[in-house]
Amino acid sequence: MNIDLREIANFLTDDELTFVRDRVLDTIPGDPNYSLVAGPDVPMVHSANYHIFDPADTRYQDVMAILMPKFQQHFHPELFIQQIHILDSIDPYRVHSDVESGYLQSPTPTTHAWTFIIPLEDYNSHTIVFNEGSEVKNLGEYIGATQPYASSTVDDETYHKYFTHIPRELFQWLTIDQIFKWKKGAMFAAPRFRFHTSDNFLANGLTRKQAIVAWTSIPA
Repeated sequence: MNIDLREIANFLTDDELTFVRDRVLDTIPGDPNYSLVAGPDVPMVHSANYHIFDPADTRYQDVMAILMPKFQQHFHPELFIQQIHILDSIDPYRVHSDVESGYLQSPTPTTHAWTFIIPLEDYNSHTIVFNEGSEVKNLGEYIGATQPYASSTVDDETYHKYFTHIPRELFQWLTIDQIFKWKKGAMFAAPRFRFHTSDNFLANGLTRKQAIVAWTSIPA
């Protein structure tokens, strides 16, 4: 099956979004998540808090009764959720993939499918997905095993609009596929193996952004 890029406007109504947000944020404390900024010798940065809930937990059946039928209708009838949470992002994530994300394991063989992002509000921020990716290598390993392009693939205007938090030289290995603006209730789905990044939303005057995020698989 083709794991494609999709954007679906108004995937959740305002009432559905409010219900899911309040049920999760009111009952689950945030679990701090840390990420590398530049390399193994650089201290980890507190990038976000994850309000993680188990889709099989009976306490959240009302939440999954809203989300799962829409997930299955639009993506796959046997979709498996490896992790779902409300993301409270406080520092922009750098370039990464989601192939190693998620802790739940299906009882039957699966293959990586989509990362889902559903913003809780309209934000002056974006997620940028690149054409490049890997099922087996992180970005550093990918760069080490891949010939660079002849020159940078982004111009100065694009770099300064979105990417001032990441090294310019990465664009000798990355090319932009799609830029998703964070719109309240919209669904953005991308293949988990693709490299992607947040923009530098701090430079836009934001201090945080929140979204429902899920990492999914489908039958192998």
